[in-house]
Amino acid sequence: MQKTMDAVFTASDTQYLQHAANYHVKLFWNLWKTRTIPEEGWNEALLTGFMQWLASIDSNNRVDITPVGAGEREGRVICPLVNRMHFNMSHGVGRSGNVADVQPKALGSSMLSTIANNFALQAIKIAGVTSCKGALVVPVATGMAMMLCLSAFRKKNPTATHVIWCRIDQKSCFKCILTAGLIPLIVEPVRDADSDALVTNLKKIEELLVEYKEKVLCVITTTSCFAPRAPDSIVEVAKLCAEHKVNHLVNNAYGLQLKSICEQLEESNKVGHIDAFVQSTDKNFQIPVGGAIIGTFKKSHIEPIAKIYPGRASAVPARDLVLTLLFLGRKGLLEQFDRRVQLYTILKEKLSHFADSIGEQVLNVPQNGISLAMTLESIPRSKQTLFGSVLFNRGITGARAISSNDYETKVDEYKFTNFGAHSSEDHVGYLNVACAIGMTEAEISELINRLEVNYHRFIRKSCRSTESPVDDEENHLEHG
Repeated sequence: MQKTMDAVFTASDTQYLQHAANYHVKLFWNLWKTRTIPEEGWNEALLTGFMQWLASIDSNNRVDITPVGAGEREGRVICPLVNRMHFNMSHGVGRSGNVADVQPKALGSSMLSTIANNFALQAIKIAGVTSCKGALVVPVATGMAMMLCLSAFRKKNPTATHVIWCRIDQKSCFKCILTAGLIPLIVEPVRDADSDALVTNLKKIEELLVEYKEKVLCVITTTSCFAPRAPDSIVEVAKLCAEHKVNHLVNNAYGLQLKSICEQLEESNKVGHIDAFVQSTDKNFQIPVGGAIIGTFKKSHIEPIAKIYPGRASAVPARDLVLTLLFLGRKGLLEQFDRRVQLYTILKEKLSHFADSIGEQVLNVPQNGISLAMTLESIPRSKQTLFGSVLFNRGITGARAISSNDYETKVDEYKFTNFGAHSSEDHVGYLNVACAIGMTEAEISELINRLEVNYHRFIRKSCRSTESPVDDEENHLEHG
């Protein structure tokens, strides 16, 4: 029987089999040597094969010899489902002294981490920040990644105790200062004279730099934000930071999606000073929450941040970023960025048309190309947040109804008036919606349809009764 089977395969067939067997390994080795995002994306079979190839290099997956683990952390995973979810890669990345160090027991995982950092740098450049020189993928979200940056800055300048923070009503950005053991100096935005935008108070920042002098460790600015707040004037702040010789940290959470922000980051590096800028992996690349990319304009600036991270780290965010960028390829990533810009225009047009039909308006914030704000003047202030809850219960997630009030929201011992609006000043109330990467035209159409139906229903019930217009909407859900 064996002879009969052998006779079926010719020398040509055998040569083809060898070629097919070697092709994947050659492809994977070439990716490791070049560490470059392919032009065209890979299919799922290649992605799976690549991960299995990397996993086979880790010590706990050796097939040439049966591994005998004699330490306290040997890549043992008892649940088969968990093991499969991680492609048998369980050692994580880095070592106790540096999250970027090679882990001898996990060479495959270390290769994955190295590729992730290379891919992250290339993705930042593809987005438009071409002068970026260093990128580090960390297994924490944006706020904690910023805290790592602050901690690294403080190690170089331990006597500095204060951080100038341009107010952005997103708690993790503020709490990163407190978690780093620093004192925030809060700078409220000011209203732009030519639009509805809330813009950077450069005069106040300069006054604080002069007043606190060497006590200032860093200025934190934000590029991606909810309208009517505009991205901070990072170019002008970068000039001030260079003049006063203080660190400048940019919260660029989802700023890679906007070309104008990337251009400003580039310009800031040319005329001023940015030590690091942090972006979310989930917001920019459509992967699960849990990772961030720290970018720097000097490669040497990444090393102190990598060293400040205590212990090994999860490889999951690095893995997800690598797989996603391999799946998309350079071409697919650019298409995602370009498509988002087109859809933003469509969303703005449709939302403006709806706003006009009900006597409201979409606020004019030309600097913000992701988030939109529609006024809610026709809804009583006391019911505006309830309207947001109604939309959430009807499946519209991510929309935020912001009412104007004089309530104080506490974050630690710090109090903010009108939290959510980025400013203490009075306003008529508004609804935030955003067109982020991955949104589809079908979602935009359905968003406007549900918004119209639920707005008119809400108004009818509001006019008829002083009670909750949607039967209390089950506990008046808070949402974000």
